[in-house]
Amino acid sequence: MVIPQNGQRISKIDAYLNCAENFAFRSTCIKRKYGAVIVKDDAVISTGYNGSPRGFENCCDIGECPRMKLNMHQGEGYGICRAIHAEANALLNCSREQTIGADLYLAGINPEDSSVHLAKPCPLCARTIIQAGIKNVILRQGEGADNYIIVPAERLEWHQ
Repeated sequence: MVIPQNGQRISKIDAYLNCAENFAFRSTCIKRKYGAVIVKDDAVISTGYNGSPRGFENCCDIGECPRMKLNMHQGEGYGICRAIHAEANALLNCSREQTIGADLYLAGINPEDSSVHLAKPCPLCARTIIQAGIKNVILRQGEGADNYIIVPAERLEWHQ
């Protein structure tokens, strides 16, 4: 989280990324916690975090991750993952009319030590973000103010 120093306000971007990071702590994933916030015209229109579909057991409830059990790394085995990604959950709560021209803020957390994880959408989420008409994706890259990158949605890696 970016915390104000010497009475100064934090930037709007860091404020929205703090919001995404806060939602990441709601994540039920034991491999990687992600939070997403969709903002349009300077108003939050949706939030999301990664976890199983509503009403189904989460990895944190059953005490294991199928991807970790098979020693899969980032980008592998999404077909056996129990979670819906933060970006998808945020987009599911919006209409396309709401998302056209909006920005998506994404933050990731390492569950072991709560450190910031280099945020990046997977190819499936990237395709969904592009299709939804999101303009930019702002990715928290590490600790501290202004530690993010802004990626135009059409430049996301959407295929491998």
